[in-house]
Amino acid sequence: MNPFYFLAALVLALVVAVIVAGVRGGAAERRSMIGDRADPADRQQALLARLADLEFEYQTGKIGEEEYRELKSPLAKAVLQARAELEGSASPGGVDRAGERDSET
Repeated sequence: MNPFYFLAALVLALVVAVIVAGVRGGAAERRSMIGDRADPADRQQALLARLADLEFEYQTGKIGEEEYRELKSPLAKAVLQARAELEGSASPGGVDRAGERDSET
């Protein structure tokens, strides 16, 4: 094998590794940013956007079915939790959904 081809293949492998690491790291960073949002409405919107991104990545073949299911389940639970927080904070008169008064009012 010509040394030039070996070197070219090595450089190509390194470039691919760096790109994959960046994509994976970016996804983890986005997930951690979602959890830091204090406002339930903002958090819910960010989670829904991430869920849509995940669906797109799965549909385009960027991620496999197993990884899709592993990532979707906690995201879907987080969306439901954010929705419940949003509905709980928007209830009139400081009464939660169970009919008990909030301690803040």
